[in-house]
Amino acid sequence: MDLASLDLWDDYTAAKVAMFRETDTEQAPWTVVKSNDKKRARVEAMRSVLARFDYTGKDDEVVGKPDPRIVGAAATLLEAGEDDELQEGW
Repeated sequence: MDLASLDLWDDYTAAKVAMFRETDTEQAPWTVVKSNDKKRARVEAMRSVLARFDYTGKDDEVVGKPDPRIVGAAATLLEAGEDDELQEGW
């Protein structure tokens, strides 16, 4: 299955970019987590949620800031060449 999917990689990428273009809105923005490194992706996803909201006992030093190379808006986390039009100004 994995080998067969490699032949469709460009199609998957085009579908992903089209989905982001059509569904990433101001009212409902995407938050994308790049998951090449699974452990780091999980930590940054949790950090993103914890940083976004105020709650009793929140310690900003412990929570920290999400790494923008790992988690952020869809338009800022596309790989080079995935969609140059999107990267230039969604």
